[in-house]
Amino acid sequence: MEEKEETVKGIIESYKELLSKKFGIKETPLANDEGKIILAGRRWILMDVTYFPAFMVKVTEEVVGPIAKEFIYWFGYAYGEKVAERYIEAGIPKENVLPIVLAFGAVYAGWSVNKIEEFDYEKPYLRTLTFNDFETESAKAVGKDSDLKFSTGVVAGIFHKLTGVKPQITKKRLKDGSLIVEYFSRD
Repeated sequence: MEEKEETVKGIIESYKELLSKKFGIKETPLANDEGKIILAGRRWILMDVTYFPAFMVKVTEEVVGPIAKEFIYWFGYAYGEKVAERYIEAGIPKENVLPIVLAFGAVYAGWSVNKIEEFDYEKPYLRTLTFNDFETESAKAVGKDSDLKFSTGVVAGIFHKLTGVKPQITKKRLKDGSLIVEYFSRD
């Protein structure tokens, strides 16, 4: 096993040297000596917004048609439910789950900066203000408009786990590029 670890470390070091000398990339690596990005005890991957999700949607649309955008929403939704489940099972109080996910997404994952403007568990109702979302940047990179399918899906899945309600969603883009998103009961 040590031989494999040494081989991996050697490859990583040679890649760092290649990126630094040949391409001038000097940023501190996010991946560890095993080539893994580990945040909050989980492995993450990094992908250029040119490719996720807009390019993925574009390619998927060529295969399955316009339903590709709905796939991205439901993928985000299922992911949001699983993340909320994991945090709740870890003993994190429900009222802290969404703020922790949004904080992690902004500080470590680079998804977007979200402000919870209102969250009423009784109604149930959630209103967020979103800045600098990766989906809009991704859509612009391939000449498309964004409507935040993945991100709103993630929050909708969390909303469902925290309130027991599958939400209806409205979105309103503001002049400064930020987005107001409301999640509420379909009833």
